[in-house]
Amino acid sequence: MVTSDWCKLPVELLGLIASRLHFAEDWVRFGAVCKAWRICVIQNGNSSRSFLPWLMLPQRKDESLRRFYSPFNCKSYDICLPDVLDKRCWGSSHGWLVTLGANFEMHLLNPLSRGQISLPPLHKCPNLNLVCTGKSFRDSFVYKVILSASPSSSDCVIFAIYSDNWKMAFTKPGDVAWTPLSCIHGHVDDAMCHDGKFYAIDTFGEILMWDLAGSLLKRIAFPPSRDLDNLVYATTYLVEVNGQIYAIMRLLFDTRITDTPCLTTWCFKIYNLDICNDKCEEVKSLGDWSIFVGNNHSFSIPSSTYPECESNCIYFTDDFSGVHYSVVHGYDMGIYRVQNLSVQPLLQEDVSDSAFSLPLWIIPILS
Repeated sequence: MVTSDWCKLPVELLGLIASRLHFAEDWVRFGAVCKAWRICVIQNGNSSRSFLPWLMLPQRKDESLRRFYSPFNCKSYDICLPDVLDKRCWGSSHGWLVTLGANFEMHLLNPLSRGQISLPPLHKCPNLNLVCTGKSFRDSFVYKVILSASPSSSDCVIFAIYSDNWKMAFTKPGDVAWTPLSCIHGHVDDAMCHDGKFYAIDTFGEILMWDLAGSLLKRIAFPPSRDLDNLVYATTYLVEVNGQIYAIMRLLFDTRITDTPCLTTWCFKIYNLDICNDKCEEVKSLGDWSIFVGNNHSFSIPSSTYPECESNCIYFTDDFSGVHYSVVHGYDMGIYRVQNLSVQPLLQEDVSDSAFSLPLWIIPILS
């Protein structure tokens, strides 16, 4: 019988195989075959590649175990993460979480490598005269924290939206303090960094743009109407899709009288923003791309690179239940198919409710 020595496969072939692995768990298994395979993959730069997104589920009681769910193969993974116990978390597409404890401490944390980076104390930001407990600060005072790039990148900026969404500040890894952003006149829904500029969108129908020093450069009108009836709520996300800025308006029904979750998504509207000419245009398709929004930095991925991901879809998680409303049963999570305007609920069973811990998207990175 002829046997094969798998450890002696050519380096080029191993690199090609590894480049086709889109699930983090498959890459781990690949590297576990033998020492030669593991070394070869690291030397070819695949140890820092990103994978298909995971859905990180809310904290279960007082457990250090956190469950991650992959909607692309319907598998769940429990990872022991004592560093996120009783912490509020926000996800990113760069493999890192932002964590906030009831002691005001903020960190960046890679849930796979366990790497951790301290951030300056946000509660000491110059634009705050804080009268708030650490628990309230964690639970609801800070709305969202956004990571623009991997902390190893010189382009990494961390944004925070806080104080009932009326204030923003930014910092960078290694900074000792947060820098406030001025000229905010409305409730901020989302923010992003694109092409060396900061952007935020508010409920007054404006997009604000700052330079990297925090100086306001311009205001851009976002004309889509928010004049909705009393049972409809709207929030808008900013996301980069194929090098362009898109505004994604999410429309939700207020169902507190009749149903749970309290706010339930029924559709999205998609707008392509022309920042140079101060224009926006509604689009009816995302083409090859899919978008991930919720309690995380909003991001997109192409299905041509990740064929397991359904194209022309918006994968969304719950921004509100638990923090702003009581979780009676289930979270507002699902997949919105842009072509036929349909919503497919996502993982409604076996999801614990929490007063501060919401489901979020994260793209795992192993390095």
